[in-house]
Amino acid sequence: MTEVLILILLGLAGYLLYKALRKKKPKAEAFPKPTDLANLTVKDAARGDNVILSGAGQSYEDLSFTVDRLNRYESNGEQWFELSGLSAGKRVFLEWSEDDELEITIQRQGGLTLEAIGVSEEDLVQMDEERSRSRFIEYQDKRWVYRESAEAGYFKDDGPEGEGFYYWKFDCDDLQLFIEKYEGDPFEVGISERIDSGRVRIFRA
Repeated sequence: MTEVLILILLGLAGYLLYKALRKKKPKAEAFPKPTDLANLTVKDAARGDNVILSGAGQSYEDLSFTVDRLNRYESNGEQWFELSGLSAGKRVFLEWSEDDELEITIQRQGGLTLEAIGVSEEDLVQMDEERSRSRFIEYQDKRWVYRESAEAGYFKDDGPEGEGFYYWKFDCDDLQLFIEKYEGDPFEVGISERIDSGRVRIFRA
């Protein structure tokens, strides 16, 4: 009698296990959902895309360009990207990064020198050692407050092989003065402006 009861219980357990294994599982999507091409953001931009910057011209006209360069930068575990293309024969450089929030900058001026902004290489070394927000540069009747300095990597066309350089950044309201130094090259100095993400539209070619 006991043996029969055991057999019945084993049979019931086997049947319940069989039914459980045959329960339908929710279907996994065969392919991820396609990107919403009507609402692309600067983070979706790729080479060949068209970029329109509302009111970003010198006379507040719209700027537009086709991305022909897409470079990546890395520093201390963080990344930022540079989109570039020609607008009316002039090259536009647009950078974006995302930490706590999305930050987008457009380069307004380039080709400056340390002498032009009244800074020496010794000044930069000292600022890098102190890393104090009390340090600043006076240029164009503005006070540019030290923000950060660090070693970074430049990855052309978002490729695997990078090139190292050092940079310094200084803030003045929505403007940013940057200084970069690649080994064997002179210091590069320029000014960028932060722009709202709502002014950037991306269209897939």
